[in-house]
Amino acid sequence: MKKMTTIPMNTTRQMKQKNIMLVTSTLKSLVSATKGDISNHTGLSLATCGTILNELCSKGEIIEESLDESRGGRPAKRYIYNSNYFSLLSIYIEGTNTSGVISSRLISADNKTIAEYDEIYSNLTVDALITHIQNVADKHSNIRAVGLGLPGIVVGGSVLSCDITNLEGLAITEQLSARFGIFVQVGNDMNYTAFGFYRINCRNINEPIAYIYMPPRHCTGCGIVISGEMLRGASQFAGEVSKLPFYNSAENSTNIKYQHTLVLDRLTHITSSLIAIINPATIAISGELISQNCIEDLSAELLKTFDSKHIPHFVYRDSIKSDYHNGISEYTLDAYNNFRIFKI
Repeated sequence: MKKMTTIPMNTTRQMKQKNIMLVTSTLKSLVSATKGDISNHTGLSLATCGTILNELCSKGEIIEESLDESRGGRPAKRYIYNSNYFSLLSIYIEGTNTSGVISSRLISADNKTIAEYDEIYSNLTVDALITHIQNVADKHSNIRAVGLGLPGIVVGGSVLSCDITNLEGLAITEQLSARFGIFVQVGNDMNYTAFGFYRINCRNINEPIAYIYMPPRHCTGCGIVISGEMLRGASQFAGEVSKLPFYNSAENSTNIKYQHTLVLDRLTHITSSLIAIINPATIAISGELISQNCIEDLSAELLKTFDSKHIPHFVYRDSIKSDYHNGISEYTLDAYNNFRIFKI
């Protein structure tokens, strides 16, 4: 007799977890839906959808909204995702040890902005960051995850290098997680910013996109997203374009015309490198000395070297704040949902 194959319990459990993720993400995108709507969009059976919806209703993650009008049969229940099921805190720090801003945005479980808190600091330490988070947590009791963006290299939750040197060497993910007892995700500023721009503007694009930022006090940075994934590199060093051999500094110059020329020259070299290496479809550019006119001049310069079919679509961003927070919240929300459902 042929021995019956037994399906491991964890395989069945993982399939259920995957289906839960599929149902919740579908419900968020539909805003309001019946069991039949969700079944049609996910391809899952009505029975499977019903079981998952009942389970999520009992937990309070989704809400039974109302009954659809009957057309002769039994009226269908309609569901919505409970945006208050939990909240997430997106934070980034921009500046130096002695001056800068801690920018926070409170996000609902369905990725909507609830509140924003910006704090100007004069001495940034991990204790100052903890105090900022605690102040927000005191106002909002259901924060279950924190996403933190830093201007530096973060590996395995530890800060290897950072423009804010007071944070270097800290196992910051572990510290914050232990202090607040919640899920914590920490990453690089440009990776988050590029990811946020991608998710909002290029979500269904598989071609590479890049995001260049020229801050007023620090070196130019670049974030890259390919096929929807951040390109971090083998040692988390991808995007450190200030290390390219042609890069130089204009920090001591006060001549506006000279600054514009130097910025354009720097951008030309950086974008030329990106075009030759990853051939991006879109490059977003932001910075204090950047304008729409600068981008138009950049395109003209690149046409001297490249055929027009290789020139990416350039997008001017007057500030990185929205893209940065979008990236932190989108990435951390994905990670936290995976963590709480799959326990990974």
